[in-house]
Amino acid sequence: MWKHLRMVLAVAVFAGCLLLFCDRSEGRRLALSLSWLADVQIVPALLAGSLACVAALLAATLLLGRVYCSIVCPLGILQDVIASLRRKRSYAYRPGRPLLRLACLAVFAGGAVWGIPGIYGLLEPYSAFGRMAASLGEPVSVLAHNGAEWLARQFGSLSLAPQPLASHGWAALLAALVTLGAIGVLALRGGRTWCNTLCPVGAFLGLLSRHALVRPRIDAGRCLHCGRCASVCKAGCIDAAGASVDASRCVACWNCAGACAQNALHFLPGSAAPDAGGGKGRRAALAGLAGLLASPVQAAFADGAKEEKDIPALRRKARRSHPVPVLPPGALGIRHFSSRCTGCQLCVAACPHDVLSSYDRGTGLLQPEMTFEYGFCHLACVSCGSVCPTGAITSLKPEEKSSVQVGRAVVHYEACVVETDKVPCTACQRSCPPGAISLVGGGELKRPAVDAEKCIGCGACEYFCPARPVAAIQIEGNVEQRRI
Repeated sequence: MWKHLRMVLAVAVFAGCLLLFCDRSEGRRLALSLSWLADVQIVPALLAGSLACVAALLAATLLLGRVYCSIVCPLGILQDVIASLRRKRSYAYRPGRPLLRLACLAVFAGGAVWGIPGIYGLLEPYSAFGRMAASLGEPVSVLAHNGAEWLARQFGSLSLAPQPLASHGWAALLAALVTLGAIGVLALRGGRTWCNTLCPVGAFLGLLSRHALVRPRIDAGRCLHCGRCASVCKAGCIDAAGASVDASRCVACWNCAGACAQNALHFLPGSAAPDAGGGKGRRAALAGLAGLLASPVQAAFADGAKEEKDIPALRRKARRSHPVPVLPPGALGIRHFSSRCTGCQLCVAACPHDVLSSYDRGTGLLQPEMTFEYGFCHLACVSCGSVCPTGAITSLKPEEKSSVQVGRAVVHYEACVVETDKVPCTACQRSCPPGAISLVGGGELKRPAVDAEKCIGCGACEYFCPARPVAAIQIEGNVEQRRI
């Protein structure tokens, strides 16, 4: 019962997390409805100040062991999926490596305290899964959607529109590939090796799980040291020869439940067998688990008219380098954003206008910035702040967002088509939502001028600018976002 319950919940959580990053629905409403799955991850909840959620997860660990690793953490579930591909699914006891685990935990904590996302963002399990899902899973989703669109077009249907394959940045892609390769090898060879050697969350929860109320115990008087329980333990924490279990490494998968023919393995204190006197404790444990995972799921799709599609502009042939990254509205400033963002790429995946991409250089490596090759930041869209689980992007209302200046437009006249091609152009002036751009000069060849006090840095002017290889009008980011 324990094992089957865990598997059902893990499959549901894993599928939801994949959809959260790979959603291609209109306005990506499905991702918004599933954003609570990111909110219950322990490190994002801690960074966001969700102390009630963190306390519930820690209480569940003290009650049931590391159920977070088996049911809530998508990276842990991914290891189970990979391990299930093994031809020989037999495991063996492996000695623990407490010093390595504590060292990884110390490095992670130091990176978080000192605000070095390149360190703690790489080790944080939810963010590692997010980069893999966004950088590797979302392109597959886009290709599948475009394949369906092509097929529909062959039958004369225009019900689907093709979607661009946006880049999430080379750093995020490289990190995703390296992480997937390392996790894949370790999972195929030894199951949950990553969780019990390199994962800082696993190391921290292991300090609590060794005192959990519900954890595997071996009755030495009944144990025949046959090793059946150890052969199904993907954490490698059951020492059949010594009739002992390292509860700090047990990930509460409950695969060992029922494996012992002698009923020498039990989970509750004072129990002589798995089904002896454990009814009340089992019901209490299940009630605690249900309370942990219960969360209202909003409707994925709401009725209503679809927004009119914007007329696509010419794609940028090259991405320019921002001296200061243009951060999403609600990021407040570089210091606040860098100290909280773990680079999970959820906001990148949730952006319906393909404006966000991961930063590929400097101290903000893997963290998102705004680029305007594929779209611009619409005033009514607040998706990134709605899904951010760490509070790095604070949630804004549309009416608040319209007064937040994330950057300002700067015109490079030497690249403007008015100067280079001697043709009149009003693209930036007509596309500016706050009306911050005016045309000055005499005759037909008027040049754009930007009112810095009105510009909010939405990027519409840069997106629609016809100049090549990069736009003649470009957004320069603010170190601190401000109200105007």
